[in-house]
Amino acid sequence: MIDDTIAAVSTPIGEGGIGIVRLSGSKAVAIADTLFRSPRGMKLADVASHTIHYGAIRSQDQIIDEVLVSVMRAPKTYTREDIVEINCHGGIVATRAVLDAVLKAGARMAERGEFTKRAFINGRISLDQAKAVLDIVRARTALGLEAAVDRLGGRFTQALTDLRSTLAEILADLEVEIDYPDLDVNIEAIAPRIEACSIRVREMLSRSESGRLIREGLTVAIIGRPNVGKSTLLNTLLSEERAIVTPIPGTTRDTIEENASLGGIPVRWIDTAGLRDVDHLVEAEGVRRTRGAIDRADLLLLMVDASEPKSAEDDHVLRLKAEVPSLLVLNKSDLTTAWDTIPTGAWSASLFVSAKKGNGVEELRQEILKTLVTGKLPTRNSVLLIDTWERDLLRRVGEQLTRACEVTCKDGQPDMVAEELRLAYQTASELQGIDISESILDAVFSRFCVGK
Repeated sequence: MIDDTIAAVSTPIGEGGIGIVRLSGSKAVAIADTLFRSPRGMKLADVASHTIHYGAIRSQDQIIDEVLVSVMRAPKTYTREDIVEINCHGGIVATRAVLDAVLKAGARMAERGEFTKRAFINGRISLDQAKAVLDIVRARTALGLEAAVDRLGGRFTQALTDLRSTLAEILADLEVEIDYPDLDVNIEAIAPRIEACSIRVREMLSRSESGRLIREGLTVAIIGRPNVGKSTLLNTLLSEERAIVTPIPGTTRDTIEENASLGGIPVRWIDTAGLRDVDHLVEAEGVRRTRGAIDRADLLLLMVDASEPKSAEDDHVLRLKAEVPSLLVLNKSDLTTAWDTIPTGAWSASLFVSAKKGNGVEELRQEILKTLVTGKLPTRNSVLLIDTWERDLLRRVGEQLTRACEVTCKDGQPDMVAEELRLAYQTASELQGIDISESILDAVFSRFCVGK
């Protein structure tokens, strides 16, 4: 257990109905007691756990705020330490004044993610579940929230526990062969068991790719010459009037970016300035930013006006060379088409749409998903939310198991197989936060807000 008591504001900064100042540690109740005044003269040290009490916070004989104070005693708390939550009026001044009083009374300002870090250190949650807390806070879609809740429930932790348990059993059999070679342990029979573990790891890695989409999202840039309907398409995709639309070419002179969900996947949509040769300084900057959007996009929507003959500026757009997939979008399909033939190019598909009327837009959405998402759309049971560090460790486990299989089939030397399995076991343990370095823990929890 950690000796000092930490405190922080656990609600968003700004105006609101309630602001919560949270304390955790062995002196949490005692510190709160020095500040809390009950109308009945009650002391927080005497109240039962998991109860809430009305009163006021006083400091230097001055009432700071009218509050409700929750008292939760260890070990049945989030951190497995005593926790006090002071519910005061929302607002920067009120919550800050209560926090300052708590810090003057003996608490220390919490670091980023320190409450959740203490929950991990004190065995309340696993490292995987601690990360799930951050995923819940940062969830941008309903599917992302569902996957994060599943992770908090320990689905990934249980999968790793089962994997380590199986590896431990295989290692025990190998140790018998190494220490007692006369017992004639069947090494060949161990190979299928290792391969089964390798398959489980590959399945987790496959599910993590869907999780990466849910966590990181996708970026789609709408590219085209001026006045082809890029801003109208953005508004239609978002179902709101986000971009200014006028008949004047070059209305959009900067990139406009908005987030919206597509099939449960967070997507950042980028409306760009029209690509053309310009002399005007402002328009030139807009074109430069358009090229920057092209560089960071996962998909390009190359848009042309199908109601007008193809121009040199259209040709410039269609000849764009990018490292990412693209779709050709022929807009204004509600008007008479001026395109006798559909040009062929490197794009995955071509679609006629009317951004203004909405015709073909749903088909465009499905084509975007088809182009960017391999196989079926992610579902709650097919998603595994893990970050880049975890994915790298899981990949290393898979490589170590693959080498163990190769050694088993090729040489059949139990000591060499055991060494690869020990490495896989240690890497899987690191994934669970077992024998993990303090620097890695600091990196994990530094991504949290201060009050979590």
